[in-house]
Amino acid sequence: MEEISERIEQALRRNEARAERIANRTRLSFLVLVTIVVALNLRIVWGYANLYNLSALGVAYLYGLAVLVTLKRGGYRPAMKYATSLVDVTLVCLVLFLYTTVEIPSVALKNPTFLLLFPVIALTVFRYDPKLTAFTGGYAVLLYGCLWVYVGQRTTIDWGGYSTELFTPNATVIGQATKMLILIAFVSVAAYVARDTRSLLHRLVRREVRVRSENQALERELELASLVQTQLLPRHRPPIGGLHLYGAILPGRYVGGDYYDFIERSENTVLLVVADVAGKGLPAALTMSAVRASVHLFTSMSLGLREMMDRLNTLLYDSTSPDAYVTLFAAEIDRAQNSITYVNAGHPPPLLLHSHGGVSRLASTTVPLGMFPTLPGLQAAAEQFFPGSTLVACTDGVWERTNSAGELYGDSGLVGFLTGSLTIDCATFVGRLLEQVREFGGKRPFEDDVTVAVARFEPARAE
Repeated sequence: MEEISERIEQALRRNEARAERIANRTRLSFLVLVTIVVALNLRIVWGYANLYNLSALGVAYLYGLAVLVTLKRGGYRPAMKYATSLVDVTLVCLVLFLYTTVEIPSVALKNPTFLLLFPVIALTVFRYDPKLTAFTGGYAVLLYGCLWVYVGQRTTIDWGGYSTELFTPNATVIGQATKMLILIAFVSVAAYVARDTRSLLHRLVRREVRVRSENQALERELELASLVQTQLLPRHRPPIGGLHLYGAILPGRYVGGDYYDFIERSENTVLLVVADVAGKGLPAALTMSAVRASVHLFTSMSLGLREMMDRLNTLLYDSTSPDAYVTLFAAEIDRAQNSITYVNAGHPPPLLLHSHGGVSRLASTTVPLGMFPTLPGLQAAAEQFFPGSTLVACTDGVWERTNSAGELYGDSGLVGFLTGSLTIDCATFVGRLLEQVREFGGKRPFEDDVTVAVARFEPARAE
């Protein structure tokens, strides 16, 4: 609550200073208009009246410029709004008092200068302070009431009607009382608007603080989820002789469900897994965590690839909604047999660069996990994997990256990069690939997670 109160006060102070600048610009602009009117009436207004008008304008200009300089130098203080409002009202009523010495004193009660009180009071509304509006309006009513009494002592004010008020030099009680009632009603309405505006500002600031707090809490949760995800990724690569493994995930705008892993199955075999959970945010991250735990569990049970996929599919189908499906590629790389045995459940086809330079695609063999009770056509396929070969598996964040023309990075971009990067180590390979994908999209932030996992079978060195 203390933070909210402080934020509200800060917002009010900023708006008060801004409102004071607006009021002063309005004041100076209006003075220019009044100057034009006075100049046009110089010949038809009595000499003393012109003197009063020009003197009041001179004082008002000096006062407006003084306020302008003070605000420019950052010298706004909360008390300034009371001072400037009271000076505005005083100047208007002073002109009316001076007009009692020109011609008939009752003319001062009928002078159009009285109308200036309304915009002066209206300007206080933008300070969002109903007390200021009520105080300024009450001061204006008081001064005009004093003017009425003063004129009544110097001339007779008839009860009369509106015709006498409008068409003769005499002022009437009914006419002046009507003006006073209109002024009081205007002050009341202006004070109500100021109070309502201030209340609205309080509600807006409270809502802003609440939304910001909620966003900060959500960001902390997402950071924690991202940290948890990072901890679930492989920290160590299995020490399979001649087999170099490397993977990386570039997070998108949200916590996602990308996952890769390298799991040692024997001294000569390793399981490479790349998966992508549909959707984003915490639900996808939680599903990814479940998939990761299940893969490790089934691997420890020495299940074959087909049985592992069947069990993963059953688990996801029974525990998630149909739209929370998972694409998953799993490959068992056997260094001793120079082979790759793999299954692919709806994942973008990984690329295999053979030692002889050709490129093959490890195509999908079934639907994504979790969509149907069983996986139709599920089968394990095999490819040769001789020394000098490289396997690259990516999530769709790589394939679906678009440039400014709407073109996909896609298969051609990945094949081109793969064939031109035969000699660099796996870590450099992954880093350069991710950088190329980023640059392809004009270095825009990734909308989706981008994951790359690479396995390279280094050729034996000659003795």
